[in-house]
Amino acid sequence: MTPLQEMFIPIFGVAAVVSAVLAFIGGRVSGVIGPLVLVCISGFVCWFGLFLGLEVGYQVWQSVPDPPAEAFSDTAPMGALFAGWIPGGLFACFWFFVSWLIRKCVWKRKDDKFSACDLSRSDADVQVVDTRNAYQPPTS
Repeated sequence: MTPLQEMFIPIFGVAAVVSAVLAFIGGRVSGVIGPLVLVCISGFVCWFGLFLGLEVGYQVWQSVPDPPAEAFSDTAPMGALFAGWIPGGLFACFWFFVSWLIRKCVWKRKDDKFSACDLSRSDADVQVVDTRNAYQPPTS
């Protein structure tokens, strides 16, 4: 492994885990503002980890004695700085939608009384409400 890879993998790995956790939490949060903020922060963390990992990795690789010529083709950090938001945003959106699908399909709320799968309700649980409607039969 090159010094670039030795530095990039841990830095980006930590950023990717933090980004995935933030996006996953964003998929579980209800509302609009909370999930949007968490997904944006998640994309920024992934973007920053990508840029920082490449920048530090190339600096370490260039500082070794007698570095190879590949160590000085360091346009990747600038590319990550300007266009790294694209993979960062896609990564955050992927984990957000995975969490959102799990929330919609697997994790059902316990207080949802009108769920299609709820077979525990019986007719004895239903209470008649007198609305004083002329077309409704009187309750006894």
